[in-house]
Amino acid sequence: MLYSGGWDQQVRFWDVRANQMTHSIGGVQICGDSVDITKDMNLVVTGGGTKGEGVQLWDFRDLSKPLKTIDWTILDGEKQANPLVNCCKFVPGQNLVLVGVNDTKAAKCFNYATGEVVEWFNKVEGTCFALDVSEDGGLCCFGDGSGHVAFENINYTQMM
Repeated sequence: MLYSGGWDQQVRFWDVRANQMTHSIGGVQICGDSVDITKDMNLVVTGGGTKGEGVQLWDFRDLSKPLKTIDWTILDGEKQANPLVNCCKFVPGQNLVLVGVNDTKAAKCFNYATGEVVEWFNKVEGTCFALDVSEDGGLCCFGDGSGHVAFENINYTQMM
């Protein structure tokens, strides 16, 4: 399975053996590496572009509408505009997704079941353009626009 997304507001899923598209999500503008699928291929996460879609969770069996939208910022009970999402990735073996954006709090870890922020990563300076997570889900890496890279442990004790 290969997946792609872009400014054309389409996320496409490809069967490389058959050389054809098998599924798609319409209306989501993708910037950077902001599409991921769980290892069991049940859930998809997308990060929205300039339309303010935010971080959306999808059931791969029914891509007609998102299961949940996770808002990046809520201040004093009022929803603020979602920033441009540059990257997002599931944390293996956890109900967690890492997200990097154009914002002063450039990277966060969300519990996708509840939508709650479980950890903020502030070692990158400004916009987070890239991120990755280790196979065991214990270490993550973030990259910013100035070429700085930050490695951080994911603190599961904060998530209980």
